[in-house]
Amino acid sequence: MAEPRRVLVADEEALAIERLQLLLSRCEGVTLVGTASDGEAALRLATAIEPDLVLLDIAMPGMDGIDVARALSDSSVKPGVIFPTAFDDFAVAAFDIAAVDYLMKPVELERLKRGVERARERRGEGRPSSGQPSRYVEEFWVPGHGGLVRIAATDIDRITAERDYMRLH
Repeated sequence: MAEPRRVLVADEEALAIERLQLLLSRCEGVTLVGTASDGEAALRLATAIEPDLVLLDIAMPGMDGIDVARALSDSSVKPGVIFPTAFDDFAVAAFDIAAVDYLMKPVELERLKRGVERARERRGEGRPSSGQPSRYVEEFWVPGHGGLVRIAATDIDRITAERDYMRLH
């Protein structure tokens, strides 16, 4: 099994932090190493403790989650970032800064587990790798009822198009 994921949670709402703590306690191989209620504190804490993964809300006082993720990507600390948020209109900005996942609140346990596993895979902990990036598309993002939905390319057998509409099979 891979080493435990060291996770930092940042959200301005205490109840949201508590819910994420409870969900993380049900994820195998995860250790919560800190919480923060604003962007500046999240950035200071992440720099100090160097977590493997940061769960960042978008809307926080001071620096928002996108600003924190950008600052982390420009620093020597480069944790994976998952955005658990109530805002579906920041997904493009989140993936522009290489977010691992974008979860809509209220976060469901299975979605969080998939995000944590995706972070492991990105770091090369979850599956064997040749060290070379794949030259093939590995995932697709499509609009769904609750925002964008990630679909693994391996789960698609066929794509068909009719006029302006596309269907994944």
